[in-house]
Amino acid sequence: MNKVRTVKSFCKICSAYCGIEVDVADEQIIDIRGDKSHPMSKGYTCIKGRQWADQYHNDNRLLTALSRPSREQSFTAIDNEQALDEIADKLKAIIDKHGPRAVSIYRGNGLSVSSNGNQVAQAWLAGIGSEMDFSSMSIDQPSKIIAVGRHGAWGGGSHGFEGADVCMLIGNNPIISALNMSGGPPGWNPTALKEEKKRGLKLIVIDPRRTETAEHADIYLPIRPGEDANLLAGMVRIIIEEELYDKEFVDAQTEGFAALKAAVAPFTLDMVAARCGLPAADIAAAARLFATSSRGTASSGTGPDMARFPHLSEHLILAMNTLCGRWNREGDPVTAPGLLSPNVSPPAQVIPADFLPAMLNPALNTKTSRIRGIKQVFEEMPTPVAAEEILTPGEGQVKAMIVIGGNPVMSWPDQEKTVAALQELELLVCIDIKHSATTPFADYLLPAAHAFERDGLAEFTDRLYNKPFGQYSRPILKPRGAVQEEWRYLVGLARRLGTEIHLAGGPIALDNDNLETLDILELMFPDHAVKVPIRELAQHEGGKLYEEFANIKVGPPYEGLEGKLQLLPPEPAQDLVELLASPGEEEGRYGPDGSFTHLLTVRRVKHVYNSSCHDFARNPPGNPAYLHPDDLDALGFSPGQIVTLASQRASIQVVVEADSTLRRGVVSMAHCFGTAPGEPADVTRLGANASRLIPVDRDFDPLMGMPRMTGFAVKLAAV
Repeated sequence: MNKVRTVKSFCKICSAYCGIEVDVADEQIIDIRGDKSHPMSKGYTCIKGRQWADQYHNDNRLLTALSRPSREQSFTAIDNEQALDEIADKLKAIIDKHGPRAVSIYRGNGLSVSSNGNQVAQAWLAGIGSEMDFSSMSIDQPSKIIAVGRHGAWGGGSHGFEGADVCMLIGNNPIISALNMSGGPPGWNPTALKEEKKRGLKLIVIDPRRTETAEHADIYLPIRPGEDANLLAGMVRIIIEEELYDKEFVDAQTEGFAALKAAVAPFTLDMVAARCGLPAADIAAAARLFATSSRGTASSGTGPDMARFPHLSEHLILAMNTLCGRWNREGDPVTAPGLLSPNVSPPAQVIPADFLPAMLNPALNTKTSRIRGIKQVFEEMPTPVAAEEILTPGEGQVKAMIVIGGNPVMSWPDQEKTVAALQELELLVCIDIKHSATTPFADYLLPAAHAFERDGLAEFTDRLYNKPFGQYSRPILKPRGAVQEEWRYLVGLARRLGTEIHLAGGPIALDNDNLETLDILELMFPDHAVKVPIRELAQHEGGKLYEEFANIKVGPPYEGLEGKLQLLPPEPAQDLVELLASPGEEEGRYGPDGSFTHLLTVRRVKHVYNSSCHDFARNPPGNPAYLHPDDLDALGFSPGQIVTLASQRASIQVVVEADSTLRRGVVSMAHCFGTAPGEPADVTRLGANASRLIPVDRDFDPLMGMPRMTGFAVKLAAV
């Protein structure tokens, strides 16, 4: 073996982007560990990051393009350029016959941590004139974006986590998920929670399970799944009725206070306690602790967003932060200085919608799906309607899809409908680093470069880091086989189709055969729009802390810009009316006929990231359906037993296990496990696919089609 060399980089499995050190010899990964010199993650890595070499050396990797004349035949190897020639010809024929809307893209988690793939993919699709852009965002936490569009955005940003007096977490578990919103414990350094607790931080956690994060809570509320909006409305009522809100900020910066006060008045403490299955005293204590603290924010994860009344829950979280004045004022330190943003002090005022990115401006998200009138969000068509857009005949029917870094068979709700849609497509192209449950349905497979084989920019965390830190990573290993970065395939297709790819800094020069990743990133983040140019960031292995931007303060308001934060715009007002009128469900008697006994909730597990990392060597097998031990006893089940789990949509077989951290009446499962329909089911080893239980055309949000993916009715029976 040649001499081992060590390279500083950052992990790109998820959006935490933890700093790592990688030992390499003879084009092999020898070891991966946390980079203790990294100023943000400080040596932290999760079990996924430490096993990341498994993904690179995996025998299941795609190393050459593959194609087949028909789906009844086997794949054969093909040159990348020939594959692009054939794909472009098929796309052109589909566009000529059916129009550009017949072509779609699905951007999965594998692309979401790519530095440039998402923006190039969206711009490529816009270049051909199609709005059929789908991503994992719209089956995860889209309500956060919708709520900001309704409530408004504060230019100075929210209070940060470091130095906060209080932190409220609703349905999120950052110790395991490694994802945080502004003001929450940082996903790249979960140990910061312990440090802040020692300093005096008070933590409130709301979750049906006493999660790893909830173990540190000063107040823990084991809420009945799906009742987040009721709880939040009750907390807002307490804060208003007891006059615990920031009167000066509310008077100066908001509209709708009187309407909000009237709307939440019926959500009395006793009523909310009964609906949420919580002690009234604990609800009141949590609301008072949050409101009487000086600094700190409330934030959420997938819990409220996958449950019922998701937009209302997210709006009430913003409203509660606003009532308590949890936004930075003029002269306060900027919570997230952001090296990839302009070198200007953010103003202490509401940002008018016209000044927001188009994706956050509701007035610019005007496209509508053909399916049930579902609306565009975040400049995307919601993924819950993707299968039906493919299956429903008529003008605008989707005929082609390019799946980039995604696995719809495992991750989309309603798996049977998903598979039927993929089979219906005239053209399915998958760009990925390896074979997945989706690739057997494809016509072409294009091999994507692994993060070890490509450049990378920590652009997602740039908007969250509380320090002016930036990191660029160079390839650690030579590309294997014919792998390429995703953007190169899209540039090749645009060149063949005669379309353009426009980014913030201008169009990509499609005729330039010498394009580098840095060229693309410079177009995404032009020098005039950032504090630190991309090529400067790229010079520092392991990243760099730019101290000259460490003391940016929130600036004064700009004159002539008027705007108020909206405490109760029309849509949340109507949601509150509907929430109040919705009948409370009797515990243990769910569904239209009361025959369903439990509620299924989503669960994050530390060893996988949604549909990726499932084949890492040290992973435990499967995804058990966890229940409280007393529930197992009442059902007559034993840990490790295979039973039937049924919803109103379908039934699956699962392995049950005991979990004393759950409230009773709850089944807790991780999504994105199992196999495709028709594949051998080995639930003990591979787990079960919970998405089979979730219909996309019943019990869905009417705005953007999000089905209820957590807190839905199920029942269990012996096999």
